[in-house]
Amino acid sequence: MKKLPLILLISIFSVSAFAQDVNGFREVVFSVHDLERSEKFYKEVAGWEVFHRGVANIGQAKFWSLKNNPRIEEVLLRNKGKNEGYLRLIKFHKVEQRQIRSSGRTWDTGGIFNVNTRVKDIKEKFRLMQNWGWNAYSDPIKFKFGRFEVSEVLVKGHDGVIVAMIQRFAPPLEGYPNLRDWSHFFNSTQIVKDIDKSHDFYVKKLGFQVYIYSDGSTKKDGANVLGMPHNLAGDINRKVYIVHPKKNNFGSIELLQFEGATGEDFSEYAVPPNLGILMLRFPVKGLEKYAQQIQAKGVKLEVPIKEIKIEPYGKAKVFAVRSPDGAWIEFFEEVEKGK
Repeated sequence: MKKLPLILLISIFSVSAFAQDVNGFREVVFSVHDLERSEKFYKEVAGWEVFHRGVANIGQAKFWSLKNNPRIEEVLLRNKGKNEGYLRLIKFHKVEQRQIRSSGRTWDTGGIFNVNTRVKDIKEKFRLMQNWGWNAYSDPIKFKFGRFEVSEVLVKGHDGVIVAMIQRFAPPLEGYPNLRDWSHFFNSTQIVKDIDKSHDFYVKKLGFQVYIYSDGSTKKDGANVLGMPHNLAGDINRKVYIVHPKKNNFGSIELLQFEGATGEDFSEYAVPPNLGILMLRFPVKGLEKYAQQIQAKGVKLEVPIKEIKIEPYGKAKVFAVRSPDGAWIEFFEEVEKGK
């Protein structure tokens, strides 16, 4: 859900108050019920490659405070040639689970709503995903905003995961030299109750910068990517921030608030080991100092700094926070190279 149709997108200048080097998210973590099926899907449909497969170190289960230290299988995939926007699939064994966003309507709040990828042929990819049992809130919809012309569809599949596929028609897409089937994941959306509170958390407390801001709806009824009733699409106002540690769109977070439309709140379920889009992981240089700075601004560490092994990176210092709407965010710093 990277862009909204027929609205003015405004870039806002903001400067991070933090000296630490925080980059966009390196990986998205999906908790899945069927690891083999999920791996096959992302290899065949997304065209990604596996570059790590194994069993997570026991320290990972302890970091997430999971009882009885369950076995955690994992597969890490990437768009070949990219060193960001990875997907880590994890399978928890012998634990109780539920889907994080079990109904998954676009106006339901809590956790992480979707992840964004770019595609070359959105109609062909949509048909292929339907063959795998995925469905959508609408068929692909083509629209213009400013000088951009795109087609987009929100597709929901295994474990309640939602992927926003976006095809750019004009001007030509830049910055994606390895785009074949799917690009890497470049953005992730959270549906929030109070966008000002979320802005305060990410920008004023975590030190992210605003890449794009929008404060209006489509102003037009009819078919829409978000799956709203056609006769109400122009009446429900939507506010959007896209934020990133370095003010770009590679590993960013999109915050979206619906005004006048309320639904379920799944915040309490957005924790390990539940199923779905579980978390985002951001690499940091100077992690301990960064943790001190955000705590001084009132951020609670959901999990304090611990040293664990995260393959294929090796030993890493990691801490976790949760957003005002329950999204689980981890920051990590590599301290010893892995395999």
